[in-house]
Amino acid sequence: MSHEVKTIKEICALTLRVWREAAVLFMSIEVWLLMLVAVSLVAGLFLAFMGEASSLLAFGFSLGYLIARPVLHAKGILKWPFL
Repeated sequence: MSHEVKTIKEICALTLRVWREAAVLFMSIEVWLLMLVAVSLVAGLFLAFMGEASSLLAFGFSLGYLIARPVLHAKGILKWPFL
């Protein structure tokens, strides 16, 4: 997808159009849950590196979500691609 963009105004218009089309993805609950899992994993790695036992809580949340996700999809609570 290439565009002939020559001015700042065209760049702003193209960027705005792309963000409006992607807004549906960013409003998805599942995307935010996956972002939360990613943050939890990074925090867990940081805490594990620092020697904190609370890293197990972060890893437990991430593992729990990965186990619960197929169950939530099977029950119809989460639906792909968007809610």
